[in-house]
Amino acid sequence: MLTLFVLSKLRSVWLGYSVVVMSACFAMSGAYATTYTKAINNEGWRSESSVFECRVVHTIPFYGEVVFRKRAGESSSFYLRSQTSRFRAGEAEITVHPPVWKPKGRTYNLGKAPIKRGLTPMYLGDYWAERMLVHLSHGREVQIAGLTWYDNIRHITDLDITPIGFRKAYDEYLGCLATLIPRNFDQLKRTALYFTPGEQEELSPGAQQKLDQILALVKHDNKVRLFYIDGHTDSAGDRNENLELSKKRAELVNAYLIRRGIPQDWIKLRWHGERYPAKSNSTASGRAKNRRVTIRLERVEEIEVLPLASATN
Repeated sequence: MLTLFVLSKLRSVWLGYSVVVMSACFAMSGAYATTYTKAINNEGWRSESSVFECRVVHTIPFYGEVVFRKRAGESSSFYLRSQTSRFRAGEAEITVHPPVWKPKGRTYNLGKAPIKRGLTPMYLGDYWAERMLVHLSHGREVQIAGLTWYDNIRHITDLDITPIGFRKAYDEYLGCLATLIPRNFDQLKRTALYFTPGEQEELSPGAQQKLDQILALVKHDNKVRLFYIDGHTDSAGDRNENLELSKKRAELVNAYLIRRGIPQDWIKLRWHGERYPAKSNSTASGRAKNRRVTIRLERVEEIEVLPLASATN
């Protein structure tokens, strides 16, 4: 029975069907198996590129999509997106094997990963994503096999990810990675710049770097149009002097943004002195966290992007 099942799979693939969906029941072993895969053609892989996110996506008819993604400022990830719930909760075995036209190659067992019911049954991080990408780029298939028990019957759902047509989409994906901005909106929507004790005439290189990351985001995201800038100090010294010092720190940030092309009416400037500590002022590390300017970004309705000044202005 097993031999007939495998031969049926190979015959279906070589006939060039758009998809191979197989179900087999092994009476002697008490198992039920379903396999989803793509036929031998160059369709099915595509890349999706922007300065915010790079993706390489594989469409498997009757199942859904396999997605490799890298978002600006984050590690790469891998996930499945199905049309209906296909897998059962449990663990999936991930293996890499040669395609049917190169049967003598080596098979690799990458290990087990958690899988669940639902339309996004698997979501894995950088470790898994990069390993699978490397194997696909070398022409190997990736197989995800979910195994669970239902009414004392073993149920296997296989998802075969083919390397056919992968190379072109992967090359575009690699090119996209070089264009990603340093950080994404979720990472930058609340940013803190820290200051040394006393008054400063200019921002530190580290503070300028963080602001440049915000400016890179705003240059491409035409919904970010509100900047709330709040100056703070620690509790050392006179309260009134601290209020003035928090104002000067906030104004340093305000001036840098305006110099780089941000309109003043996008900025809401406030200062609070020592009134709102982030940490206890009883320790040196706490006071260091309190000497800060916070920047909160908000999005508004999409409008035309205005050009920003260069870093040399």
